[in-house]
Amino acid sequence: MKIGCVIAYSKGHNNYGTSLQGYALVRKIQELGYDVEIIEYVKRLSLIDKVKYVINAIRAGEIKVLKRKAWGKRAYHHPQYAEGLTLRTQAVDAYKSKKLIPLFHRYTGFKALSEGSLNYDTVVVGSDQVWTPLSLPNKFFNLLFVKDSVRKVSYASSFGVSHIPDFQKKATGHYLDRFYKISVREQRGKEIIESLSHQQALVVADPTLLLTREEWEKEIAENISESTAQNVARTEGTPYIFCYLISPNKEARIQVQRLKDETGLPMVTIRHMEQYREIDETIGDEAPYAVDPNDFVRYISKAQYVCTDSFHCTVFSTLFHRPFMTFYRTSHQVRSNRNSRIDSLFEILGINKSHIFKDDILKIKEPIDWNRVDNNLEELRLDSLKFLKTALK
Repeated sequence: MKIGCVIAYSKGHNNYGTSLQGYALVRKIQELGYDVEIIEYVKRLSLIDKVKYVINAIRAGEIKVLKRKAWGKRAYHHPQYAEGLTLRTQAVDAYKSKKLIPLFHRYTGFKALSEGSLNYDTVVVGSDQVWTPLSLPNKFFNLLFVKDSVRKVSYASSFGVSHIPDFQKKATGHYLDRFYKISVREQRGKEIIESLSHQQALVVADPTLLLTREEWEKEIAENISESTAQNVARTEGTPYIFCYLISPNKEARIQVQRLKDETGLPMVTIRHMEQYREIDETIGDEAPYAVDPNDFVRYISKAQYVCTDSFHCTVFSTLFHRPFMTFYRTSHQVRSNRNSRIDSLFEILGINKSHIFKDDILKIKEPIDWNRVDNNLEELRLDSLKFLKTALK
Protein backbone atom coordinates (compact mmCIF):
# COMPACT_ATOMS: atom_id res chain seq x y z
CA MET A 1 0.00 0.00 0.00
CA LYS A 2 1.08 3.53 -0.74
CA ILE A 3 0.62 6.22 1.91
CA GLY A 4 0.59 9.96 1.26
CA CYS A 5 1.62 12.03 4.28
CA VAL A 6 0.53 15.61 4.83
CA ILE A 7 2.87 17.18 7.39
CA ALA A 8 3.52 20.72 8.55
CA TYR A 9 6.21 22.01 6.20
CA SER A 10 7.11 25.27 4.58
CA LYS A 11 10.32 26.27 2.86
CA GLY A 12 12.67 28.28 5.07
CA HIS A 13 10.65 27.55 8.20
CA ASN A 14 13.08 26.48 10.91
CA ASN A 15 10.93 25.47 13.87
CA TYR A 16 12.63 22.39 15.26
CA GLY A 17 9.57 20.58 16.58
CA THR A 18 7.85 20.79 13.19
CA SER A 19 10.73 19.00 11.45
CA LEU A 20 11.16 16.39 14.17
CA GLN A 21 7.52 15.38 14.40
CA GLY A 22 7.27 15.12 10.61
CA TYR A 23 10.33 12.89 10.50
CA ALA A 24 9.09 10.71 13.38
CA LEU A 25 5.66 10.12 11.82
CA VAL A 26 7.07 9.17 8.41
CA ARG A 27 9.67 6.92 10.00
CA LYS A 28 7.10 4.98 12.02
CA ILE A 29 4.81 4.49 9.02
CA GLN A 30 7.78 3.21 7.01
CA GLU A 31 8.68 0.84 9.84
CA LEU A 32 5.17 -0.60 9.55
CA GLY A 33 6.13 -1.65 6.02
CA TYR A 34 4.40 1.00 3.89
CA ASP A 35 5.65 2.93 0.87
CA VAL A 36 5.47 6.60 1.91
CA GLU A 37 5.46 9.89 0.04
CA ILE A 38 5.21 13.33 1.60
CA ILE A 39 2.69 15.45 -0.28
CA GLU A 40 4.04 18.91 -1.06
CA TYR A 41 1.44 21.45 -2.11
CA VAL A 42 2.61 24.49 -4.06
CA LYS A 43 -0.31 26.90 -3.96
CA ARG A 44 -1.45 29.00 -6.87
CA LEU A 45 -3.71 31.45 -5.10
CA SER A 46 -5.81 34.08 -6.85
CA LEU A 47 -6.30 37.54 -5.40
CA ILE A 48 -9.75 36.45 -4.24
CA ASP A 49 -8.22 33.45 -2.44
CA LYS A 50 -5.77 35.72 -0.65
CA VAL A 51 -8.51 38.15 0.39
CA LYS A 52 -10.60 35.25 1.73
CA TYR A 53 -7.59 34.04 3.71
CA VAL A 54 -7.12 37.43 5.38
CA ILE A 55 -10.84 37.78 6.12
CA ASN A 56 -10.85 34.32 7.70
CA ALA A 57 -7.84 35.26 9.83
CA ILE A 58 -9.55 38.43 11.05
CA ARG A 59 -12.83 36.65 11.87
CA ALA A 60 -10.96 33.81 13.62
CA GLY A 61 -8.95 36.22 15.76
CA GLU A 62 -5.71 35.06 14.15
CA ILE A 63 -4.65 38.31 12.50
CA LYS A 64 -1.73 38.47 14.94
CA VAL A 65 -0.26 35.43 13.20
CA LEU A 66 -0.23 37.26 9.87
CA LYS A 67 1.33 40.31 11.51
CA ARG A 68 4.03 38.13 13.06
CA LYS A 69 4.88 36.60 9.68
CA ALA A 70 5.07 40.04 8.08
CA TRP A 71 7.19 41.41 10.94
CA GLY A 72 9.46 38.40 10.77
CA LYS A 73 10.25 39.14 7.13
CA ARG A 74 11.07 42.76 7.91
CA ALA A 75 13.15 41.82 10.95
CA TYR A 76 15.23 39.49 8.76
CA HIS A 77 17.14 42.57 7.70
CA HIS A 78 18.16 43.43 11.27
CA PRO A 79 21.99 43.27 11.29
CA GLN A 80 22.11 41.21 14.51
CA TYR A 81 19.57 38.76 13.20
CA ALA A 82 19.94 38.22 9.46
CA GLU A 83 23.33 36.49 9.52
CA GLY A 84 22.33 34.19 12.37
CA LEU A 85 19.00 33.33 10.79
CA THR A 86 20.76 32.39 7.57
CA LEU A 87 22.98 29.94 9.48
CA ARG A 88 19.99 28.45 11.30
CA THR A 89 17.95 28.09 8.13
CA GLN A 90 20.87 26.42 6.35
CA ALA A 91 21.24 23.92 9.20
CA VAL A 92 17.52 23.07 9.29
CA ASP A 93 17.29 22.91 5.50
CA ALA A 94 20.21 20.46 5.43
CA TYR A 95 18.32 18.25 7.90
CA LYS A 96 15.15 18.39 5.78
CA SER A 97 17.15 17.66 2.63
CA LYS A 98 18.40 14.45 4.21
CA LYS A 99 15.38 13.30 6.23
CA LEU A 100 12.27 14.62 4.47
CA ILE A 101 12.69 16.13 1.02
CA PRO A 102 13.78 12.86 -0.71
CA LEU A 103 10.24 11.60 0.00
CA PHE A 104 8.48 14.69 -1.41
CA HIS A 105 6.03 14.52 -4.30
CA ARG A 106 5.21 18.04 -5.45
CA TYR A 107 1.77 19.06 -6.72
CA THR A 108 1.37 22.57 -8.11
CA GLY A 109 -2.10 24.07 -7.88
CA PHE A 110 -5.23 22.68 -6.24
CA LYS A 111 -6.44 20.71 -9.27
CA ALA A 112 -3.18 18.76 -9.52
CA LEU A 113 -3.21 18.23 -5.76
CA SER A 114 -6.73 16.82 -5.79
CA GLU A 115 -6.10 14.54 -8.77
CA GLY A 116 -2.82 13.47 -7.19
CA SER A 117 -4.64 12.13 -4.13
CA LEU A 118 -5.65 9.17 -6.30
CA ASN A 119 -2.01 8.07 -6.25
CA TYR A 120 -2.46 6.85 -2.67
CA ASP A 121 -4.41 4.15 -0.89
CA THR A 122 -4.52 6.32 2.24
CA VAL A 123 -3.65 9.93 3.00
CA VAL A 124 -2.48 10.64 6.57
CA VAL A 125 -2.36 14.12 8.08
CA GLY A 126 -0.44 14.89 11.23
CA SER A 127 0.83 16.00 13.57
CA ASP A 128 1.27 19.44 15.13
CA GLN A 129 -1.13 22.39 14.85
CA VAL A 130 -2.47 21.50 11.41
CA TRP A 131 -6.13 22.27 12.11
CA THR A 132 -5.89 25.82 13.43
CA PRO A 133 -8.74 28.18 12.51
CA LEU A 134 -6.27 30.00 10.25
CA SER A 135 -5.74 26.93 8.05
CA LEU A 136 -9.38 26.11 7.29
CA PRO A 137 -9.66 27.83 3.85
CA ASN A 138 -6.60 26.18 2.27
CA LYS A 139 -8.27 22.73 2.03
CA PHE A 140 -4.92 21.03 2.57
CA PHE A 141 -4.40 19.96 6.17
CA ASN A 142 -8.10 19.15 6.54
CA LEU A 143 -7.75 16.84 3.48
CA LEU A 144 -10.60 18.45 1.58
CA PHE A 145 -8.45 18.00 -1.53
CA VAL A 146 -8.53 14.20 -1.16
CA LYS A 147 -11.02 12.36 -3.35
CA ASP A 148 -13.92 10.58 -1.65
CA SER A 149 -12.60 7.17 -2.75
CA VAL A 150 -9.30 7.60 -0.89
CA ARG A 151 -9.09 6.72 2.80
CA LYS A 152 -8.32 9.67 5.07
CA VAL A 153 -6.62 9.29 8.46
CA SER A 154 -5.60 11.82 11.09
CA TYR A 155 -2.66 11.03 13.36
CA ALA A 156 -2.21 13.28 16.41
CA SER A 157 -3.60 16.34 14.65
CA SER A 158 -4.06 19.44 16.77
CA PHE A 159 -6.44 22.38 16.50
CA GLY A 160 -3.95 24.44 18.45
CA VAL A 161 -6.81 26.26 20.19
CA SER A 162 -9.37 25.39 22.82
CA HIS A 163 -12.36 26.79 20.91
CA ILE A 164 -13.41 26.75 17.26
CA PRO A 165 -14.90 30.08 16.12
CA ASP A 166 -18.68 29.86 15.72
CA PHE A 167 -18.56 30.71 12.01
CA GLN A 168 -16.25 27.73 11.37
CA LYS A 169 -18.06 25.03 13.33
CA LYS A 170 -20.22 23.73 10.47
CA ALA A 171 -17.33 23.57 7.99
CA THR A 172 -15.10 21.93 10.61
CA GLY A 173 -17.71 19.24 11.25
CA HIS A 174 -18.01 18.67 7.50
CA TYR A 175 -14.35 17.92 6.88
CA LEU A 176 -14.07 15.80 10.04
CA ASP A 177 -16.91 13.56 8.90
CA ARG A 178 -14.95 12.66 5.74
CA PHE A 179 -12.23 10.88 7.74
CA TYR A 180 -11.97 7.11 8.13
CA LYS A 181 -10.13 7.28 11.48
CA ILE A 182 -9.24 10.27 13.64
CA SER A 183 -6.70 10.61 16.41
CA VAL A 184 -5.64 13.86 18.05
CA ARG A 185 -2.84 15.08 20.27
CA GLU A 186 -4.89 16.74 23.00
CA GLN A 187 -7.93 15.89 25.06
CA ARG A 188 -9.50 19.21 24.09
CA GLY A 189 -9.18 18.24 20.42
CA LYS A 190 -11.10 15.03 21.10
CA GLU A 191 -13.86 17.05 22.75
CA ILE A 192 -14.06 19.45 19.80
CA ILE A 193 -14.32 16.61 17.27
CA GLU A 194 -17.00 14.73 19.17
CA SER A 195 -19.07 17.89 19.63
CA LEU A 196 -18.88 19.09 16.00
CA SER A 197 -18.99 15.82 14.04
CA HIS A 198 -20.27 12.25 14.12
CA GLN A 199 -16.75 10.97 14.74
CA GLN A 200 -15.08 9.40 17.75
CA ALA A 201 -11.47 10.45 18.31
CA LEU A 202 -8.59 8.87 20.21
CA VAL A 203 -5.93 10.89 22.03
CA VAL A 204 -2.52 9.60 20.94
CA ALA A 205 1.14 10.44 21.38
CA ASP A 206 2.82 13.19 19.43
CA PRO A 207 4.93 11.43 16.75
CA THR A 208 8.15 12.39 18.53
CA LEU A 209 7.01 10.26 21.47
CA LEU A 210 6.59 7.19 19.24
CA LEU A 211 10.37 6.90 19.26
CA THR A 212 11.94 5.78 22.51
CA ARG A 213 14.68 7.63 24.30
CA GLU A 214 17.13 5.01 23.04
CA GLU A 215 16.01 5.53 19.44
CA TRP A 216 16.52 9.29 19.73
CA GLU A 217 19.93 8.77 21.35
CA LYS A 218 20.94 6.62 18.39
CA GLU A 219 19.48 9.15 15.96
CA ILE A 220 21.52 12.07 17.31
CA ALA A 221 24.67 9.97 17.70
CA GLU A 222 24.58 8.79 14.09
CA ASN A 223 23.85 12.17 12.55
CA ILE A 224 26.83 14.37 13.38
CA SER A 225 28.13 16.49 10.52
CA GLU A 226 31.05 18.87 10.29
CA SER A 227 28.71 21.83 10.71
CA THR A 228 27.21 20.41 13.94
CA ALA A 229 30.41 19.17 15.58
CA GLN A 230 30.72 22.42 17.51
CA ASN A 231 27.28 21.85 19.04
CA VAL A 232 28.36 18.37 20.17
CA ALA A 233 31.43 19.84 21.86
CA ARG A 234 29.30 22.39 23.74
CA THR A 235 27.11 19.67 25.24
CA GLU A 236 30.05 17.58 26.46
CA GLY A 237 31.65 20.28 28.61
CA THR A 238 30.44 22.25 31.61
CA PRO A 239 26.86 21.65 32.85
CA TYR A 240 24.52 24.27 31.45
CA ILE A 241 20.97 25.63 31.36
CA PHE A 242 19.27 25.28 27.98
CA CYS A 243 16.80 28.08 27.21
CA TYR A 244 14.40 27.88 24.26
CA LEU A 245 11.72 30.57 24.28
CA ILE A 246 9.62 31.32 21.22
CA SER A 247 7.17 33.92 22.55
CA PRO A 248 8.18 37.47 23.58
CA ASN A 249 7.35 36.70 27.25
CA LYS A 250 9.55 39.13 29.22
CA GLU A 251 8.78 37.52 32.58
CA ALA A 252 10.02 34.15 31.31
CA ARG A 253 13.37 35.66 30.43
CA ILE A 254 13.64 37.38 33.81
CA GLN A 255 12.94 34.08 35.55
CA VAL A 256 15.46 32.14 33.46
CA GLN A 257 18.09 34.75 34.30
CA ARG A 258 17.19 34.29 37.96
CA LEU A 259 17.79 30.53 37.63
CA LYS A 260 21.18 31.24 36.08
CA ASP A 261 22.08 33.62 38.91
CA GLU A 262 20.95 31.16 41.59
CA THR A 263 22.77 28.15 40.12
CA GLY A 264 25.83 29.84 38.69
CA LEU A 265 25.48 27.71 35.57
CA PRO A 266 26.18 29.09 32.10
CA MET A 267 23.21 29.37 29.77
CA VAL A 268 22.93 28.18 26.18
CA THR A 269 20.00 29.81 24.42
CA ILE A 270 18.53 29.74 20.93
CA ARG A 271 17.55 33.33 20.20
CA HIS A 272 15.03 35.02 17.96
CA MET A 273 12.79 32.11 17.00
CA GLU A 274 10.16 33.19 14.45
CA GLN A 275 11.24 36.85 14.63
CA TYR A 276 13.86 39.21 16.03
CA ARG A 277 13.29 40.08 19.68
CA GLU A 278 15.64 42.65 21.17
CA ILE A 279 15.19 41.20 24.66
CA ASP A 280 16.80 37.95 23.53
CA GLU A 281 20.13 39.77 23.22
CA THR A 282 20.15 40.24 27.01
CA ILE A 283 20.18 36.56 28.03
CA GLY A 284 22.46 33.62 27.44
CA ASP A 285 26.21 33.05 27.59
CA GLU A 286 26.18 31.22 24.30
CA ALA A 287 23.65 31.61 21.49
CA PRO A 288 24.50 29.24 18.61
CA TYR A 289 22.64 29.65 15.34
CA ALA A 290 23.95 26.76 13.22
CA VAL A 291 21.71 24.32 15.08
CA ASP A 292 19.77 21.61 13.25
CA PRO A 293 16.88 19.57 14.72
CA ASN A 294 19.17 16.80 15.98
CA ASP A 295 21.39 19.40 17.66
CA PHE A 296 18.26 20.79 19.30
CA VAL A 297 17.49 17.36 20.77
CA ARG A 298 21.13 16.96 21.80
CA TYR A 299 21.16 20.27 23.69
CA ILE A 300 18.06 19.23 25.62
CA SER A 301 19.34 15.73 26.36
CA LYS A 302 22.56 16.97 27.98
CA ALA A 303 21.24 20.03 29.86
CA GLN A 304 21.25 20.40 33.62
CA TYR A 305 18.01 22.39 33.38
CA VAL A 306 15.68 23.26 30.50
CA CYS A 307 13.48 26.36 30.35
CA THR A 308 11.02 26.64 27.48
CA ASP A 309 7.60 27.67 26.19
CA SER A 310 7.81 25.06 23.41
CA PHE A 311 5.66 21.92 23.32
CA HIS A 312 8.34 19.82 21.66
CA CYS A 313 11.12 21.10 23.89
CA THR A 314 8.93 19.97 26.81
CA VAL A 315 8.43 16.58 25.11
CA PHE A 316 12.16 15.97 24.72
CA SER A 317 12.89 17.20 28.26
CA THR A 318 10.45 14.52 29.39
CA LEU A 319 11.95 11.80 27.21
CA PHE A 320 15.45 12.52 28.54
CA HIS A 321 14.39 13.07 32.17
CA ARG A 322 15.72 16.62 32.27
CA PRO A 323 14.54 18.96 35.08
CA PHE A 324 12.49 21.55 33.19
CA MET A 325 10.14 24.49 33.49
CA THR A 326 7.53 25.20 30.84
CA PHE A 327 6.02 28.66 30.39
CA TYR A 328 2.66 29.30 28.77
CA ARG A 329 2.96 31.56 25.75
CA THR A 330 -0.33 33.31 26.42
CA SER A 331 -2.81 33.57 29.27
CA HIS A 332 -5.67 31.08 29.57
CA GLN A 333 -7.96 34.13 29.48
CA VAL A 334 -7.09 34.68 25.83
CA ARG A 335 -9.73 32.70 23.93
CA SER A 336 -7.34 31.82 21.10
CA ASN A 337 -4.63 30.58 23.50
CA ARG A 338 -2.79 27.39 22.55
CA ASN A 339 -2.06 26.11 26.05
CA SER A 340 -4.21 22.97 25.83
CA ARG A 341 -1.37 20.98 24.26
CA ILE A 342 0.83 21.60 27.30
CA ASP A 343 -1.98 20.86 29.76
CA SER A 344 -2.87 17.64 27.95
CA LEU A 345 0.73 16.42 27.88
CA PHE A 346 1.12 16.96 31.63
CA GLU A 347 -2.18 15.25 32.41
CA ILE A 348 -1.63 12.21 30.18
CA LEU A 349 1.92 11.57 31.37
CA GLY A 350 1.26 12.47 35.01
CA ILE A 351 3.85 15.26 35.25
CA ASN A 352 3.75 17.47 38.33
CA LYS A 353 2.16 20.78 37.27
CA SER A 354 4.62 22.72 39.40
CA HIS A 355 6.76 22.40 36.27
CA ILE A 356 4.40 24.77 34.46
CA PHE A 357 5.59 28.19 35.59
CA LYS A 358 3.35 30.02 38.00
CA ASP A 359 5.44 32.14 40.33
CA ASP A 360 8.80 30.58 41.15
CA ILE A 361 11.42 29.36 38.67
CA LEU A 362 13.22 27.44 41.43
CA LYS A 363 10.36 24.93 41.45
CA ILE A 364 12.24 23.49 38.49
CA LYS A 365 14.20 21.59 41.14
CA GLU A 366 11.11 19.79 42.45
CA PRO A 367 11.37 16.05 41.71
CA ILE A 368 9.39 14.39 38.95
CA ASP A 369 8.29 10.77 39.33
CA TRP A 370 10.00 9.56 36.17
CA ASN A 371 8.93 5.94 36.73
CA ARG A 372 5.31 7.03 36.67
CA VAL A 373 5.88 9.20 33.61
CA ASP A 374 7.68 6.40 31.74
CA ASN A 375 4.94 3.88 32.53
CA ASN A 376 2.25 6.28 31.31
CA LEU A 377 4.28 7.05 28.20
CA GLU A 378 4.82 3.39 27.35
CA GLU A 379 1.09 2.73 27.60
CA LEU A 380 0.34 5.77 25.44
CA ARG A 381 2.95 4.72 22.88
CA LEU A 382 1.53 1.20 22.57
CA ASP A 383 -2.04 2.51 22.17
CA SER A 384 -0.86 5.04 19.59
CA LEU A 385 0.98 2.49 17.47
CA LYS A 386 -2.03 0.18 17.66
CA PHE A 387 -4.21 3.02 16.31
CA LEU A 388 -1.79 3.67 13.45
CA LYS A 389 -1.58 -0.01 12.49
CA THR A 390 -5.37 -0.40 12.54
CA ALA A 391 -6.05 2.80 10.60
CA LEU A 392 -3.61 1.92 7.82
CA LYS A 393 -4.23 -1.81 7.33
